[in-house]
Order: sequence, then structure tokens, then C-alpha cells
Amino acid sequence: MIEKVLDTINKYHLINNGDSVVVGVSGGPDSVCLLHVLYTLRERLQIKLHAVHINHMLRGAESEEDEKYVKELCEKLEIPAHFFSIDVQDLASKKGISLEEAGREARYRKFEEVAGETGASKIAVAHNRNDQAETVLMNIIRGSGLDGLKGIEYMRGKIIRPLLDVRREDIESYCRQHSLNPRTDSTNLVSIYTRNKVRLDLIPSINKMFDIDIQDNLWKMSVLLKDELDYIDENVTRLYNECLIEADKDSITIDAGIFNNCHIAVKRRIIRNAVKNLTGSLKGIESVHIEKVLQLWEKGRTGAEIHLPGELKALKSYNHLIIGTAVNDVKTKPFCSEINIPGVTLVPEIGAGIKAFIEKKPSAIEQNGNMRYNSLVQYFDYDTLKMGIYIRNRKDGDVFKPYKSNGTKKLKEYFIDNKIPRHKRDNIPLIAQGNEIVWVIGYKISDKFKVTENTKTVLKLIYFLT
Repeated sequence: MIEKVLDTINKYHLINNGDSVVVGVSGGPDSVCLLHVLYTLRERLQIKLHAVHINHMLRGAESEEDEKYVKELCEKLEIPAHFFSIDVQDLASKKGISLEEAGREARYRKFEEVAGETGASKIAVAHNRNDQAETVLMNIIRGSGLDGLKGIEYMRGKIIRPLLDVRREDIESYCRQHSLNPRTDSTNLVSIYTRNKVRLDLIPSINKMFDIDIQDNLWKMSVLLKDELDYIDENVTRLYNECLIEADKDSITIDAGIFNNCHIAVKRRIIRNAVKNLTGSLKGIESVHIEKVLQLWEKGRTGAEIHLPGELKALKSYNHLIIGTAVNDVKTKPFCSEINIPGVTLVPEIGAGIKAFIEKKPSAIEQNGNMRYNSLVQYFDYDTLKMGIYIRNRKDGDVFKPYKSNGTKKLKEYFIDNKIPRHKRDNIPLIAQGNEIVWVIGYKISDKFKVTENTKTVLKLIYFLT
């Protein structure tokens, strides 16, 4: 047992020498075995242990006895222990979730708290090989995709599962051999929860009907799928990064050109990656939600959107697919500042500014806009702008004559013609003289204010972030 767990730890890099590890200990066979095994390995791994026990206040005297048992065990092993009592029934009622989910939330929240207080880099929980098989079977019943068939991860963030390759019967045998006398949760012996029904009723029926060990087969499948999905994810991550146009804490924008050329299976995983990168998990996201995003992209008009769990939205905008929180609602407040010429003008509303310089037109500078260094540095005929110019966002009535165009058009038409997403238009900084746009920053300057062969004085503007 000890060497088997050590092999799992080393194979999946679960623990590094010198780590401090929080161990969730309910008092049952699995968690007691986990604590004792890590205690036995503590010197070889050079680790420090902290036990955490949660009293869910669901089983009255039984729960009190569980806590007493864990306290005595930790005192015997000289392991620091942290105890909490949480009314899981009340938590489930307030949140409108199941007792199982409420208990899980409460446990992991406290595990994280203790990890933060003790400086622990890992949180060890006691899922075993049987749990893995049960999880995979439950996910099959729910109609899960490949990730669900992979089952429980050996490591997810700080969470590690050193017993995931160990059978439950071997755990019980270990506890007997070391006279640990773990507690038995009576609720695990009745078919009141989905997992209990799978464990107590479904798996024995399948084994008897087909004369097989379905748990062993499901575990083997999950191990194979993990390796294959690691390879798939590596390639999907590369394609995801190629598709990515913009990403911040609120939204992710995907380029349709690359996205459209991907296989449908890759498209699904790109969408999943976007959601996971935004929220940190795929909780609440099911295959039906991924399919709705795909349907939006394939059949929706530009500007169409759908709602997703967790206050997320997906929006189709020209050749962009945008996923985020309130992607269509975030607007910069109106801002307008007169530009100091020459000088520096700061615009705190958008965390940016403009530097203005007046220069005589040198003979080395070519005309017709070829002077620009990049999209954030531009040159203009200063004599055409002496009425004063402002940096602001768009207003009704704005007009624009794009560089090298024949006529003036409404700024809105320019945005539409150039497929600038609607949700971005209020956030684009503009240089304006009255209702005439001099420069759509990051895009084009106006043909009306360009430097020509007749230009005597040049106005150089540099847009920068503060």
C-alpha cells in the first residue's frame, strides 16, 4: 500500500519534498488510511501535515463521535488538527442545492482556508479507485463527454488524490492491519444519494449480470482516456491561442476565421477552454450549453446573444465570437478632454493620454500618411486643426472621411463597414474637431486633415496608456 501510493504521488507529481499538506479527514476508512499513509511517508517526503475535520451536523451523536475519533487519532500521531462545525442542511436550503453539494462546498472552503492559514501548498483528499469507477459510471448516466469519462483528476489546482489507484478493499485491509478502527458513516449504507445507488445497487447488478469487474474496467478506461485527453488538450490549447484575439477578466474574443476551419470536436473544446479561462471551472456548463454556443455562431445574426450559466453570455459579432460577463452591456462612461497643443493630455476615464508635438514639415517626411510609426502615432496638417481638438468617445452626429476615401460618412457607417463589434464602439477613443472625426485611434485618420505637399506645420499625436 505505502509503495503503491508513493508511486502515484511520484507519477503524477502530487507532492514535492518540503510541501505542507492539508488532509481532509472525516474519520471514515478512506481518509483515515490517507492520513496514516502520508504520516508514514512524512519523513521520506519531508512534508508537514495538517488535518481538517468538518462536522456536517447531520447525524447527531454519530457526527460527534466522528469528531472525537479524529481528534484522538491526530493527538496520537501528533498531527495538528483543525475542527469545524457547519450546518450543511441550512446551507443547502439557503443556496437551493443538494446536501451532497452543500457538504462538498463547505469542506473545500474550509480546506482552502486552513491551507491559507498554514501556508500549505497541497490539499489531500481520499478519493479511491472505486470512487473513480463510480464517478465515471455516474457521468455516463448523465450523458457526459470525454472529460466526464476521464473521471476524477489526480490533481486539480491544490487538490491532490494520492489514493486514486487504490481499491476500497485494500484501504479497509490497511486499516485493519494497523488497528486504526475507522468510523462508519451510516448514510453510506443506504441508497439515498445518487452515488450510493450506483455503489450499492447498480455496480453489483452489472457485475452479477455480466460476470465482470465493472469497477476495474471503468478505472482502466479512465486512465487511458487521461493520457489521450492530455494529448488532445495540448493541441486544442495551441489552436485556442491561435483563435484568441482578446482576453481579459470579463470576456474572451475568438476570431471566426481560424475557428471556422477547426473540426467540430475542436470547436467544442475551444468554447470550453474560453469558459474555463474566464470562470476557473466548467461548473454548471453541460454539453447542451456548448451546442447552443455553436448554434449561435452557425445560425445567429450578428448581435445575437445567448445566456449561459454563471452570468455568462455568448455574443456573435461579425467575424468574432465573444464569451464573457455582460459582453453587450459594458460601456465606457462618456469622456471628453481638450488636447493641449503642445503638451500632454491625460484621460483618467480610460487610463490613457495624448502627447502633442508641433513640428515643421521636414523634407524627409513623405506625404499621404506614410509618416506614421504605428496605429498609435499619427501626423496631421496642423493648420487645419487650429479650432481646437478633443479626445472623446463617439456622439450622435459624428462624421468621418476615412483616409484615401472619396466621401464623408457617418461614423456609425464606418464602424459597420469595417465590422467593428458593436460592444466596442463606445469604448474607442476618437480625436475630434466638433462633430468631425480627425482620428479613430487604432484604426484610421481622416483624409481631410492629412499631411499634404502644401502642409507647412505638422501636428504629431501619440496615444499612450497610463
